[in-house]
Amino acid sequence: MPLHQAVNDLSLMVDVASTLVSRPGGMDELTRELVRFAKHRAAYDQIRLIDTDGMERIRVQYRYGAATVVPPGELQSKAHRDYFMDTTALERDDVYVSSFDLNIEHHETEYPARPTIRVVQPVVDDAGVRRGILVLNLIGEKVLEVLARRDRNSDLRYWLINPAGYWLFSEDPTRAWGWLLGHDGNISQIPGLSEAVDNPVGGLINTPDGQFAFNRIHLSAQNIPGVVDNVLSEDPYWIVLTVVGEDLLNSNSQARLEAMAMIGAILLVVLVPVSYYWGQWRRRIERAKWRERLYAQVIEQSEELVYVTAPDATILYTNPAVTRLTGYQREELIGKTPSLFKSGRQSAMFYASLWKRLKAEKPLQAVFINRRKDGTIFYESKTISPLFNARGEVTHLVSIGRDITAEQERQEREMRLADQLSLQLSHHFNNLLSPIVNYAEMAADTAEENEQAGIRADIGKVLSGANRIRDVLVKISAMSLSSRLSQGVQVVGPVVRGILKIERTALPDNVHLSLDIEDGMDYVGVEFDDLALILSELINNARDAIEGEGTITLGAKLVTYNGSLACSTCGEPLAGDFIDLTVADTGCGMSASELRHAFDPFFSTKASSRLVGETLGIGLSRVRNRVHAAGGHIRIHSQPGQGTDVHVLCPVREIVAQESNEERDGEDDENDDSMGVAAS
Repeated sequence: MPLHQAVNDLSLMVDVASTLVSRPGGMDELTRELVRFAKHRAAYDQIRLIDTDGMERIRVQYRYGAATVVPPGELQSKAHRDYFMDTTALERDDVYVSSFDLNIEHHETEYPARPTIRVVQPVVDDAGVRRGILVLNLIGEKVLEVLARRDRNSDLRYWLINPAGYWLFSEDPTRAWGWLLGHDGNISQIPGLSEAVDNPVGGLINTPDGQFAFNRIHLSAQNIPGVVDNVLSEDPYWIVLTVVGEDLLNSNSQARLEAMAMIGAILLVVLVPVSYYWGQWRRRIERAKWRERLYAQVIEQSEELVYVTAPDATILYTNPAVTRLTGYQREELIGKTPSLFKSGRQSAMFYASLWKRLKAEKPLQAVFINRRKDGTIFYESKTISPLFNARGEVTHLVSIGRDITAEQERQEREMRLADQLSLQLSHHFNNLLSPIVNYAEMAADTAEENEQAGIRADIGKVLSGANRIRDVLVKISAMSLSSRLSQGVQVVGPVVRGILKIERTALPDNVHLSLDIEDGMDYVGVEFDDLALILSELINNARDAIEGEGTITLGAKLVTYNGSLACSTCGEPLAGDFIDLTVADTGCGMSASELRHAFDPFFSTKASSRLVGETLGIGLSRVRNRVHAAGGHIRIHSQPGQGTDVHVLCPVREIVAQESNEERDGEDDENDDSMGVAAS
């Protein structure tokens, strides 16, 4: 690992640390980034963040191909170490390179010996406050391997010397690191070599033991290109010596040996390459960093609710919009799961269907009813998408949500207003209608007593109109959200057949009513006492949509949904077993805009000039309220000129025990009577 690359690696990681150190939960995120970086580079024995007091805040160790985080109880104070004291005065963009020595832990040289170069740069947060230093321990073997390979593959010998004249590398390993290991290992022992330490440039030295070519490697900003402004080194230079033995010297010409020695020295200066390709790579890195910062800024400042989780839904990241909406701080959310927001207003089946779709590695959209930290409720419309790596494996889940609480509250207010209006209309008009009906009945009795048949017939028309008005008022009352009907188990088969008998007689000749009921419906129950009212309302709507000849099909079957479809009115994903009660017609159908408002109170697609006074636009609204009150859902499909299909999806509540055919026939007759009462 060349030293220039270590310097620029450090600069990149300092940028990351400067962004994260001041954020809530940022230290945990920085630790994860350093672990990933250590695994990727595999060139740094340790990576540490040290605070301004000299105490380690993070230490990541890379040993035997694995990166681990040192527990907080094992972190140490480095305030006494030279590299910490020497870096207290560094400017923001300065880089410090320590002397090349062995790693020291607890004031003693670590064994086995680990040659180490420490590269250090200050960490300054976005507010300009110094938060400490980031230290990369460059594994020294990466540098010395270059010399070792040359030494093995050549007749020449290679030495690396520090400014004090001690061996950092030699073909004789007992000479290296002498000043640290307690033995004499200085080139001053060899007569004539002191010139190599004192000479500011380099040259050749001839001794009785052979010829030495030496060259200095200076550690400075000019020789370490990259993003840093200044490189300060504890060792300002190293000395590379190429040693030509006396036997080899005598077998070659002086000129050839000098050329070989100089070429060898030049080849060894691998720590300071400056090339076109390096510049191109550096520019790509800078562009990538700029894009990453831009994307991060967009997410951080967005009003959308952004979560990033692990595949098991453990939260790894949230943007500030989540904190503003939920009241939880980011550090309270990291490591938790979104179940923290559960309000209890959505069923376990709802969440099970979501997980089923996510485990199938498919994106989903849903509306969540969640709870803030203070206990208040909010509605969130969100999209959850899996992220894949190059092998097609899911690595993260990304959730992007929008707060729709205001929209939901507005809809609820509108429904409450419609509720209050319907109740008040029903109450006041009933008060006005009662004396009309009473006096009309009295007048009818008088006309009958006086044998005034013509007057009696006219009064009968008045009573008929009054009863129609009363029927409308009953429907308005039934639409009210506060109106409650008892719930009881209804057997699907008899109910549907009973509705068929009643409605078939009431339909005009041009409309045909057919039945499409699946086998087994006589043994399946749903908890709808007002099921007949719902089906009658849908059949009436279908009848009004047919002009000329047409067909209405009344169907019932058992269906299973896996969460891929949602309710047309509440948007909740459908998951589980349902009884699908269908009313399909071949009428005029509805446009997309009409379909969006089909379930709104007092909305009608019928021509008012043709049906003045005959429709209030409350039929589908009543159906929606009743179905949802019983825990069901609705699916609707329609296109202009192609008719409309309405599917009432009822949860299966009970399986009715099979009985004899005679008993079922008797029950069918009883249910037919009940259908007649409900339909009226």
